[in-house]
Amino acid sequence: MQIFKDLAQDVRDLFPHDSWKIWCTLLTAILLQIAFWHLATPGPNLIGFEPQGFRAAISSVGWSVLLLWFVPIMLIKPLGLTRKGLGLTFGDYKAGLPIIFYGGSLAVVAMGLASADPAIQTIYPWPGSSAGSSMQALIKWAGFYVLYYASFEFFYRGFLLRTLQKALGLMPAVWIQAFAATLIHLGKPFAETVAAFPASLLFALIAVRTKSLFYPIALHFIIGISIDIFSLARKGQLFP
Repeated sequence: MQIFKDLAQDVRDLFPHDSWKIWCTLLTAILLQIAFWHLATPGPNLIGFEPQGFRAAISSVGWSVLLLWFVPIMLIKPLGLTRKGLGLTFGDYKAGLPIIFYGGSLAVVAMGLASADPAIQTIYPWPGSSAGSSMQALIKWAGFYVLYYASFEFFYRGFLLRTLQKALGLMPAVWIQAFAATLIHLGKPFAETVAAFPASLLFALIAVRTKSLFYPIALHFIIGISIDIFSLARKGQLFP
């Protein structure tokens, strides 16, 4: 029947030979994001009532590094990308350092207030109370946690943003990566999920403005470790 021939042609049109880089990137990003949500984010753990602990948290970080860093970086050359173009450089530190200082200071205050939310206290920190058992435990967790944020920012504000930018232009790429990064927060506390969208736009603009992923990574890490510390303190689990 003609309708099925027309549909078949429509499907073929989704994968044009002259635009293979864009649809290959989108398909890869979708698959990686699905795997990342199921294997490396707290969403499924909360839904399944999985116990918190260092082993589970470090496993999540390991999956994040594999899915959001290792796999995409293998695709840099085939997709015509470069490490510098992805932001793997210190870039414009004159713009980046003030962003970290002032933005980080504001973030610490905001996270102190946000940590009063019982839903936030339930999910953070990922290792549970063991992360606050001692200074050494907190530093150990921070060391692993920064790898998570480095992988997260590389995927969304590097790999996805820059590939989409080459195909669609900067502003559409910024919006699309923000939409994708927000979806990955499903299953987390409502306030965090809502805040993820404007934060994702901001992190992308910082990466573009500074020509570096270092500054959004640093700012995102400050947010994450701050909420962990404040959550532990509010529950009486910080260096008891």
